[in-house]
Amino acid sequence: MFWGFSEALELFEEYCKVQEPGTIPPAELNILLYGLGDPRHVLKSASRSFKHGTKLNFFLLEGCLELLARNMLLTSIAFESGELLSVKGKTHLFMDIFGNTLLRPFSNAYINAKAKVLTQLVTDAEFAESTAPIFSFDRLKYKERDHLENVFCFWTNREQHVFNVAHYWDARVRNMLGARYDNKMGTFDWDLHMRLRENGAKQICPQEYKHWRNTGIAFTFPEYEQSDPNKTMAVGLSRNGNSFMHRGIVGDITTGPYISFGNRCPEEKLTASKHGVNDFRSTDVTERNIHEIIYEIQEKRDYILDATDIHQYGTYVLDMGKNLNKEQTRSEPIEACRYDLPLLSAENLRIHFLPVEDITKIQSKAEHSNKYDIVVIASNYFSFLKDDFTTILKDGSLVCFETRQLTAFHKDEISEFNTQIKDYAKTCSLAPITNFAVNIPHSVIERFLKCNKKNLLITYKT
Repeated sequence: MFWGFSEALELFEEYCKVQEPGTIPPAELNILLYGLGDPRHVLKSASRSFKHGTKLNFFLLEGCLELLARNMLLTSIAFESGELLSVKGKTHLFMDIFGNTLLRPFSNAYINAKAKVLTQLVTDAEFAESTAPIFSFDRLKYKERDHLENVFCFWTNREQHVFNVAHYWDARVRNMLGARYDNKMGTFDWDLHMRLRENGAKQICPQEYKHWRNTGIAFTFPEYEQSDPNKTMAVGLSRNGNSFMHRGIVGDITTGPYISFGNRCPEEKLTASKHGVNDFRSTDVTERNIHEIIYEIQEKRDYILDATDIHQYGTYVLDMGKNLNKEQTRSEPIEACRYDLPLLSAENLRIHFLPVEDITKIQSKAEHSNKYDIVVIASNYFSFLKDDFTTILKDGSLVCFETRQLTAFHKDEISEFNTQIKDYAKTCSLAPITNFAVNIPHSVIERFLKCNKKNLLITYKT
């Protein structure tokens, strides 16, 4: 899973919302992100950290180390020095790697160069502390660091590092659609209008969604051409001599990477539509939101929208361009900046990477007991939760469950999953913050507070 089904949240703000009026924010907050797949909540929270003095300690837990590696890369883009990349350059680089199976040559060159830096980060503690002090690898074992080193090696441009992502994507689409493959564009259009838009993801436009379902390329602009395979989407890597074996591409191929940053924004004009046709694509809204996050991380001041920072292609039918070189692997050396300058400073931020085994064992490890102030749980990791999972929570902790509202799931499946969340919360004495009595689809997150059983019945807050 390379992206989530919930929008990026500023978690310090979410925590303050559920505290009693007049409560002084704590000096530190420990935040567990359980299988979220991408760093959207980290970046959104980091972008606003200049507004408060609370230190945010994020603990990232994923089901495979390839996702941890991808989190490192995407976070590094946002914190890259302004001497190397402009805010707009970082925005488009992030979008390309985050949501596209095929990349611009520039994005490929960045990954190739940054892979060498990331390798040194996980193998050299002194280099990591001086270059990327926001990262902490202390909890990773040597075998996990070795695996990360292999992942970064695979990302570099070599003839043996083959990742035919266009073939893998098409094979998955064929397998999913079966006999409907010959009429796939009609199927994609039905999924968009009868599932996604009906479920609340109204900002996604037909042209961008159908192009993504067909090719795996979500974010396109007329001035760019996608040509090189995005090897950060490879999972299950294992070394085989000088080459690697892998599982191809896995994860979501029906909803897309549009929900994390592209479903809403502060400016109403960007989400306006006429007769069901949006003025701005979800891609354009994503561009605006990521530009804001990266700007505030770099400049440490509020972002004010500038129309020149974003595109407006909602009503246009674009020529998406050709997917050049898609069947090949770029093996020639690419001259590029080394991207080894120290990342931007963030005194109030620390990102800890947890071992994969903690997915099922976190509640049984003493170091996690009664530790976390905020926990965010991805929808596809809900099944891993056990009844004693709440032992890792402090009293009064905020617990957020990602729903499947903004997805291509059927309404009955979404409702059933929400019921499972509520039942689990009741079993574990988690008191609801969301007022479930009000018949409003909770499109992003179901929120609960940890409390003693005697305090389970609290006043609902909308």
